[in-house]
Amino acid sequence: MSAAGPSNYSFFQIVKKKLETYQKGQGNGRTSTREVVDKKVRIEGKILSFDYYESVYSPMITSKLIEEDTGGTVADDKDGFAGTLKDALPIDGGEEVSFKINTRYGTLKFPNFRKNHMIITGSPSNIDLPQKQTAYIPMISESSIISSNNPVNTIYPEAPISEVVQKILSDKKGLNIPRSKQFIEKTSNNDKIDGNNEPPLDLILELCKKSIPENGKDPGYFFFETSRGFHFRSINGLITEGIEKFDSTSYADEHTYSYFGALESNLDNDENDFKVLLPPVVKKDQDLLQSIRNGQYIVRICTTNTLTQEYKEEILNLLNDTSLGNNETIELDTKNFSKSYTYVINPGSTSSGVSKEVLNSPSVYEPRAIMRYGLLHAQLIEIQIPCNTRLQAGDVIKLKLENITQDNKLEKIYNERRSGFYLILHLCHHFDTDNSYTSLTLSRDTYGLYTSRK
Repeated sequence: MSAAGPSNYSFFQIVKKKLETYQKGQGNGRTSTREVVDKKVRIEGKILSFDYYESVYSPMITSKLIEEDTGGTVADDKDGFAGTLKDALPIDGGEEVSFKINTRYGTLKFPNFRKNHMIITGSPSNIDLPQKQTAYIPMISESSIISSNNPVNTIYPEAPISEVVQKILSDKKGLNIPRSKQFIEKTSNNDKIDGNNEPPLDLILELCKKSIPENGKDPGYFFFETSRGFHFRSINGLITEGIEKFDSTSYADEHTYSYFGALESNLDNDENDFKVLLPPVVKKDQDLLQSIRNGQYIVRICTTNTLTQEYKEEILNLLNDTSLGNNETIELDTKNFSKSYTYVINPGSTSSGVSKEVLNSPSVYEPRAIMRYGLLHAQLIEIQIPCNTRLQAGDVIKLKLENITQDNKLEKIYNERRSGFYLILHLCHHFDTDNSYTSLTLSRDTYGLYTSRK
């Protein structure tokens, strides 16, 4: 059976809870409330389609479900009269959704699908016909709800940023994420972080651009959630680790896709499992002029120290040596600059008492982070492939595109400029009654089938 064949929902359950009053202690008359299960409904046979989304931009997983109901799904509490999922459960928002979907290449579920949930965000929209109701149900991961209800009012003392991220995620009064579900890349720079009553997920997002990897490479992190857990990873770290994984044959086989023009639909076998099903859509290509104007290459950094009144100017070449393609040399005049950054440095502003310390100055990380984020998005491409739930946001895949030529194509099958390694920015696993697909938005910073390493 092809990986693009029908989905297999081995478990799909919606749980509605309610508050219950109970006696707290014995004989003291004190009561309290707790949340208990009200109803559980299994809906495997009622699903028309299910879409699951991950993105390196998002610290939460989202999904949407389309369910069709003929009215015999849930019994009403009052008289036991059967009704639809939306109206008889009823769905008001806050219900827990657990799922386990088996595919040819992996199983889509949370680490513990009976304990980790998606949360329905509101009453679903629906279309009512005489004999059936079709409901559209949007969901987000449970951690995003917890984050919104638990703002951070802690001031974290000076420490490596990666350690602060770990503390925020592990806070038992907040997100309480197990360490086994945290994938945090160490940072080389320290900072003092004030929670300022912000939701923890939002607070960590603000730390991304100011974080510098332990190896001293370019600043710029992503903070995102996948089915494996939470990731706080640098752009360079994702690229380096992703390419290194291709040393494993099994990993390379399941992360390499080719496109050779239109394919005939074939759902009877696995012939097309690792072929791009539709023509790739190029959403963006490199624009040298725009990159120069955005300050991705040569910039001037001006700083004024309010304590010493010292003024400095420095012209920097921001180009890095970690990329998804060839490290192409761009001929630029290093004596000139295309953009200026100006900073006022206030020594001791984050310390009590008198101090001359400059802690994590934006002049160190901001211009380089802007360069790194911008360079990664130099090329954007969208593809659709047979379902592969082993792919996750932040993974690196290899894309092989056919060479268009009037010469003998067998001498050079692949376009060695457009083909190569790409980073998965956004991902959608789509399941319906007939097919299962994975849609990807891919990015990379330079051209080339081969990197300087491979």
